[in-house]
Parts: sequence; C-alpha cells; structure tokens
Amino acid sequence: MSDLNCLFTKNKQLYKELCNPIKECISIDIHPSKKGPLTMKINGRYLYSYYDPIKDSKRFVDSQINEDTDVYCLFGFGLGYHVKHLLCNEPNKRIIVIEPYLSVIKKAAENVDLSPILSHQNVDILCLTEEKLPTKILNMLSNQRTQWIIPNAWLKALPQEHYLKTFLEDIKIRDMSINRFWPIMERNFKENLNHIDANIGQLFGKFNGQKAILVSAGPSLDDTVHFLKKLKGKYFILSVGSALKVLKKSGVIPDAVIITDPQEFVHQQLKDIEFSGPLIYLATACNSAVANHKGLKIIVFQKDCPLVERYAIKKKVPLVDTGGSVATTALDIIINMGFSEIVLVGQDLAYSKEHSHALQSTSRVEVVSNESLVPVLANDGTMVKSTTILSLYRRWFERKISQSKGIVFLNTAKKGAAIEGIPFIHISEIVSKSEKLRECNFNGKINSILTNN
Repeated sequence: MSDLNCLFTKNKQLYKELCNPIKECISIDIHPSKKGPLTMKINGRYLYSYYDPIKDSKRFVDSQINEDTDVYCLFGFGLGYHVKHLLCNEPNKRIIVIEPYLSVIKKAAENVDLSPILSHQNVDILCLTEEKLPTKILNMLSNQRTQWIIPNAWLKALPQEHYLKTFLEDIKIRDMSINRFWPIMERNFKENLNHIDANIGQLFGKFNGQKAILVSAGPSLDDTVHFLKKLKGKYFILSVGSALKVLKKSGVIPDAVIITDPQEFVHQQLKDIEFSGPLIYLATACNSAVANHKGLKIIVFQKDCPLVERYAIKKKVPLVDTGGSVATTALDIIINMGFSEIVLVGQDLAYSKEHSHALQSTSRVEVVSNESLVPVLANDGTMVKSTTILSLYRRWFERKISQSKGIVFLNTAKKGAAIEGIPFIHISEIVSKSEKLRECNFNGKINSILTNN
C-alpha cells in the first residue's frame, strides 16, 4: 500500500479529502488482468480491457492526441493508465483529470505507483464531489484549445442520474461530430459558402400552428412510408438524405431534404434521385452533394464548431444545435421553424429488425453481433437492441423535447426505442386526423418567405 501522505505532497486539498471518511455509493473491484497488470471495474463495468489494460489504454490515448490543443481534459482517473500514456505523448501539455469519485483515487493509490503522475507539474487532478462543475474550470477550458478525452467505459459506468452525465454526453457527441473529420469539414465549409441561396434562420418562426413530419431511415420506415403520400400537403415533410431513396420507391416527394455529414458518400444519397426541392445542408456537409443539387440550397450554421460560429456571428445569422446526427439537427431546425406538432417517422434509435436502417436506405447495416449492443425499451413494451451512440442521441432527443414547451411530439416507430416525452401513435391515426387539415404548398410558402426577406 502506498503512503498517501508522501504521494499527495503536491495536492494537499485532495489529500485532506481522502483522509476524511468517504461516503460514496460505488463498487470498485481491482484485480489482475489476463496479461498481468491490474485492471479495474466500477459499478460492475470494466474501465479497461480485462485481457490487456495497458495496450487498450495506450491505443485509446494514441487516437486522442491532438497537436493543436493547449489542454487535455481527461474524464476518469481509474488506475492512472490514460494519464501515464498522455504524459508519454504530450509531456509539455497541461493535463486536467476530472474524477467523480474520491474512492477511485484512494483505491488506485493503494494499489499502484502513482508518484510519476501526482508529482508531475503539468497534471492537475480534480475530484468533483459537488453538484456542479466549478465555473472557473469551465471558463478556463473554454478560453483555451481544449481536447476532451472521455472513454466510453467511464461514461457507461457513471449512473444515469449523476450530475455530470448529461454534460459529458453533450461533449462526447460534439467531439465525435467534429474531431474525426475536421480537415474535410473545413474544406467543405469554404466551398459551401459559394452555394448559399438562403440561410435556415430566414425560416425560423414562420410556420406557427402548422405541422411537420421528420423522416429518418430507421427500419420502421418500411412499415410507415406508404402512409406519407396521404400526408403530403397537410404536413411539412422533411427527410434525411439516407431516407430519400426509400421515399422515392414509394412515390413520396418530401418538401425538403437535409444533409449534415461531411463525407463523400452523402453525394450518393442524392444522386439519380431527381429531387429538385429545397436542400437544407449543414455548413460543413459534403460539398459535392451541395454543389450538384439543382434546387434551392439553404445553409445551416452549427453551434460548437468555432470556424462556423465565428462566421455566423459576424453575419448575424442564428446557430443550430446539431446534437451529433442528421436527425437531431433536423429536429432542432423544425422546432425553430415554429411547427406546433412534430411527428417522427423512421426514428428507431435501435436495430429493431436485425438491421440499422430501412431496406432501400443508403445507410443500411445488418446486425452481425450482439457484442456491442444494449437492450432498451421499445414503444410496444418489448426490448430491442441499441448501441451506446444511439442511446446518446435518444437522451439528446429527450432533453431537447423537455425544453420545447407548447409543441406536440409523436413517434410512429412501434418497435423503435421509446423516447421519453414522445408517445407512440400509429401513423394511420395521423392520417385520419389529417383529413381535417387545410392543405399547404410548403415549397411555395418557403419561396415566398425567402423572396420577401
């Protein structure tokens, strides 16, 4: 067992907290891995590989290195493996470690030699036992180029009700959206500025009292797509790009299509479709898809992307909350457009039919293994298979809906993951209710709004 008094000579406050009785509802298990080095479980979940935690940690940290960053902010101390690998890669960068449990640090200090970490001048360990992140920490991180490192295992081990959970999930979604494809996104952004017919903010608040349908490409779309013809003109139909071929096969022409992904495959979603309606595109979306579209092009400027934010602020145009996916981006847009009722079609957030998307979708993937899947409650009361990232999107939906007062949200994916705040309704009921609605030429209305702006 290490001498805690010697270890924590740098951080006296942390040492003082560790010496006091610790009352935390957490289970910690430290034991040798198959390869020999210790591994750790928190709340029944492994934080590292059961087989080779050292190799697993090194591989993950190597994937997170960013030469342009000033500060690394690592969530989860564990046994200190990630911090050690960070110090090997970036010995001159500041490293802030956020650990939500004092017990973890104490157990680690009792089992492994932490002196190289705890004595290092560039490492600060913050054990956040309060019910909020200190404002001064957030201000400091926001004023520097900060690279957040949030291992999925740490996020899973944190109870859903923990006050840090939502904060970390939002960061995780944002970073997955930006860090991986930033060079492509930057190039797309510069090119996409040459194709602007309008910006989405010009349509905000212009559809008060009307109703909208957001069409995603989940497996349930195969069961509901043929109903959409009857809703055309009654509901504003916004389709994600990957669902466009499914709609075409059923003879459904959406009122607008939205794309957000920066990768070249997005071009294939629109190719040979002969869709000439409005294209709503994220400022960093695939440029070839935007450039080759024959209809109206409406740009969307997103939050949490510094280059885009600076441009939008300079031009005084609104920013959109993307949430990390095309469907979450579309939902924020529809909410801001002012619709009083929003119906989700094909929004499964689960592999409800042993595949990820509808049959004709350009994003269809078969489920070949249950290894990374987690069970979630479906709208029909059964359990369906989902993933960590889909669950993050689901919780984003739930938070966004809870903030959007005065709007009716409905979900037609019977076998899709249940989204709190969005009750299930069979799409035939939507069709029945729509008979009393006045028809609207939504494309004509959009053109009129933009012409008069």
